[in-house]
Amino acid sequence: TSGEILEQMVHADRILAREWEEKWSQENESERANINTDKSYQGVPKLDLVRNVVFMGMGEPLDNYSNVVEACRSLVNRTQWNLAHGRVTVSTVGLVSQIRKLTNELPEINLALSLHAPNQDARTAIVPTASRYPIKTLIQALDEHMMAYLKKRKKEEAAKTIRGATGTGSDNVEEYTAAERIKESTRRRAMIEYVMLEGETSSFECAHQLGKLCENRHLVVNLIPYNSTNVKDKLRCPSWDHMQQFRDIVASYGAFCTIRKTMGADIDSACGQLITLQKQQQKSEQKDGDGSATPPVRDIEDSMDFPENTKSSTSGPKREKGVEKGVEKGGVDKGRRNQQGDGKHAVDPWILSLSVATSLSAVCFVLATTIYLKRSKR
Repeated sequence: TSGEILEQMVHADRILAREWEEKWSQENESERANINTDKSYQGVPKLDLVRNVVFMGMGEPLDNYSNVVEACRSLVNRTQWNLAHGRVTVSTVGLVSQIRKLTNELPEINLALSLHAPNQDARTAIVPTASRYPIKTLIQALDEHMMAYLKKRKKEEAAKTIRGATGTGSDNVEEYTAAERIKESTRRRAMIEYVMLEGETSSFECAHQLGKLCENRHLVVNLIPYNSTNVKDKLRCPSWDHMQQFRDIVASYGAFCTIRKTMGADIDSACGQLITLQKQQQKSEQKDGDGSATPPVRDIEDSMDFPENTKSSTSGPKREKGVEKGVEKGGVDKGRRNQQGDGKHAVDPWILSLSVATSLSAVCFVLATTIYLKRSKR
């Protein structure tokens, strides 16, 4: 739902705010004294909350169209998160009808197309839904999203010209100059995401095909190095030199082409790696009956930090021994596990206040009803 999507923003902002508090608490006393004596002191660390949001890695966003659009509107709403329109991006595998619907309703947000191959046959081999949507149609829909505002203005100008002239005028408003395209590309981004895998799709021939798709459109091409995972098919990323040559070929056709910086691969949390694994040195402690290693696999949400304000208790639900060790040694806050313990500590403070307020309201209601009934009998 849109609420669950926005809840992730709340969690992320809370984590950043907590990090800001910890950073500020580590400042020395002299800096605190400077703040008390000099109101213009600039040494206070800036509270930096979430500034960019990308709908990606959560299934196909446009299959959950209404909720995603509602969440996007909340993110750019000035009375809510107040993010700049260009800071919100929706990534899609290419549902053409939904892309065009999004262009009509939210043309101001960025759109990213997960292409991954520059021709129909190669894309169908690695993207299951590719057979339903021709690549040229996808690129056209992406281009229309980037040029939506200019197209609307040109239609309005053409309509005025036709009304004011005796002739029929020209109805072709989809011819854009290079200067117009460059100007529109600076206002909102229409991106192509292209995962780099060893094989046909990363060949230099495909680089030329990809460049021709983007020629004269001023699209942004984001090359994504593949992050290896423990899957059945052994896929690998090309060498860095090869990716740079691939990028240069695509850029020669006028596209702005970049190679995405990989972060988090050392802890299995890079793009495409949504689980955390037990460290190699812990495998010896996680042996099953036949002696094979069974490293625990945790959902990424289990890594959410919780306030450590409770004591350990054995009254809560039991967890597997291996998983508990993996979480504890991985540095995850123990508060989540402890919250399942002593019931009186697990209750949030505001729940107690709410209960008292509800009880008082009920008492007042009973008293008011009794007084009313007595007066009515008179």
